Amino acid sequence: MNTFTFIIGSMDDFESLDELIDHFEDSNFPSSICNCSSFEFEAPEDCDQDTVVMIGRGMAFSNDWCMDHTVSTCINGSIVV
Repeated sequence: MNTFTFIIGSMDDFESLDELIDHFEDSNFPSSICNCSSFEFEAPEDCDQDTVVMIGRGMAFSNDWCMDHTVSTCINGSIVV
């Protein structure tokens, strides 16, 4: 099994995907006041990237996120706090 993290944020707070990634990699995001979320999950090693992204989106969409006015991506591994 491989670990992935799906990150998503509002375009009101993030103008680009790079800003969203930097936010999670370079800041103390749990104490920040931005409209964003992360969802960590495991998927089989033979799972293709499209399926991994669909799993991540499913987790986000099940938590009231949507594609409209958001930026998102799926990264390999966990986000270390």
